[in-house]
Amino acid sequence: MCFDVVMTTTVPDDTVPDSLPLGRDSLAWRVNAEPAILAGGGRALLMQVAHPGVGAGVEQHSTYASDPWGRFFRTLDVMMKLSFGSPEASARQARLLAKMHRRVVGETDDGTPYSALDTDLQLWVWATLVDTALLVYELVRTPLTVAQRARFYDESKLTAYGCGVPRGACPESWDDFRVYVDGVVDRDLRVTDSARAVAHASMIPPLPQPAGRLAAGPHQLMTVGLLPPSLRDRYGFEWTPRQERDLHRLLAVARVGAKVTPTSLRELNARLMVSRKGPLRLPWLQQRGTELTAARMASFEPTAP
Repeated sequence: MCFDVVMTTTVPDDTVPDSLPLGRDSLAWRVNAEPAILAGGGRALLMQVAHPGVGAGVEQHSTYASDPWGRFFRTLDVMMKLSFGSPEASARQARLLAKMHRRVVGETDDGTPYSALDTDLQLWVWATLVDTALLVYELVRTPLTVAQRARFYDESKLTAYGCGVPRGACPESWDDFRVYVDGVVDRDLRVTDSARAVAHASMIPPLPQPAGRLAAGPHQLMTVGLLPPSLRDRYGFEWTPRQERDLHRLLAVARVGAKVTPTSLRELNARLMVSRKGPLRLPWLQQRGTELTAARMASFEPTAP
């Protein structure tokens, strides 16, 4: 799938900080505070779990099936406060991530040991978030210039370090990052039963009807349509010219909506997430999400050994 982009905007003059948190004047904030970025979450997740170590870790240790909405709210809370919270909140989230990752160990589907502290796994999870955020932002808002992309990437590397990636482990430049992502997609990703289980659970949002039916179409268009084509094929997802046209229409509507909505309103949810004492909790929705996901997972069939 190809989208035309036009480089139109200018780059700030201030320099990239040496450590987190990032400010509201950063390009990372501009990109990640855009609400449309949340629509790329399914794409990022399926790219993550196609790495066998990440897929096994999510399937064996995550609450993606037992508390999908709670997991979603906690992930947003950690990442937004890590990147954009107060210095104290950012440091606290970094410690929380490290504590969580120390417990995530096990074996992949083929018996290979993994640990969430493995640099390769941490780097890949972070990379999918950066790659997806910028892809969706540029499709819905405005493409960044070459200089802006470089700055956005340098800012995003600070989040990688906050997630536990050692300094120096990230690809040096945006161009190096693109080579890295394409290389991992081509060489390292494998759609295991762990990845298929996560995909099966997440392809339909766990929302009560009729909201679930209304959200399923756009969610699947964004998730499947924005995946790298080779990975889409490995998951076995169908992608037709009609779906391609539907995705373009959906993105066109999103662009119009973003254009007419004031920045202060578009960034409201991000500001609330950063300012909240803890992650969002919606007990009724979380309980219904658990029930709906359990019912969906009852139909999941692993591949034959």
